[in-house]
Amino acid sequence: MFGQPLVDELVNILHAHKEAVNDPNKSNKKALVISLHGWPGVGKNYAATMIAEALYVKGMHSKYVKLYMGKKDFDCSNLQQKKEDLVATLNSIVKKCPKSLIIFDEIHDMCPSVLDTIKPMLDHHHAVDGIDYRDSIFIFISNIGGQEIATKLLELYDQGAKRNDVEFHDFEPIIRRTAYFQGGFEKAAAIANHLIDHYVPFLPLEQQHVEMCALAEFRSHAIYHPTKEMMAEALSVITYGPNEDQPIFANNGCKRFTRHIPYVIQKNKQKTEL
Repeated sequence: MFGQPLVDELVNILHAHKEAVNDPNKSNKKALVISLHGWPGVGKNYAATMIAEALYVKGMHSKYVKLYMGKKDFDCSNLQQKKEDLVATLNSIVKKCPKSLIIFDEIHDMCPSVLDTIKPMLDHHHAVDGIDYRDSIFIFISNIGGQEIATKLLELYDQGAKRNDVEFHDFEPIIRRTAYFQGGFEKAAAIANHLIDHYVPFLPLEQQHVEMCALAEFRSHAIYHPTKEMMAEALSVITYGPNEDQPIFANNGCKRFTRHIPYVIQKNKQKTEL
């Protein structure tokens, strides 16, 4: 993962949680709740996948990893039934494995009030419906706060800060304030009652990080030394912002490379064959 110095702290967060899980002299007081925020293409889903792979042999394919997708699973139709199904499913999973991982992706597209359904599972309770959630992990993923993170990072740059020197506390207040009024986080008890343990800002990527992303994507296709022309064409789909006067951050991170770079490779292959 490129250009995300704060994401390294996820290792410490998970180690602290696992230590309490595995040490009989310690215990977790509540489920671990992590919220990942930032623009598209900056590595939020990649980080969630890494966490799953670090915890379970089968990673995201483990039966104890449950992924929900914003609007797909929780639009505002038949909402009461969806909430009841959510509670039943989570109770079933965590009853079988108290160390389960529950991921809610694209919360920016989720119907408000859904997260309030799982509020008891995130809180300081010994058991909910007879099930102990305190060793489980919940991860929330959204684009909410991406613009505010970018603006705050520019302010820190203007104050002389370096990218690798920023801290969680530089961003948490603006993420919390922004999230509380948007998408699935709107007026959520999880925010109001301080049940989210860590708000992790994913910083917008700069040109050097995007270039590293492109090289990594080329390598994943066994192209270890792309030509200057191939790199230029790969990078041509990247636009920079936050505005024309400040073309500093890649608007969509590395998101477009997964489809565009295979096209560039195929196009170059055809030229070579000719």
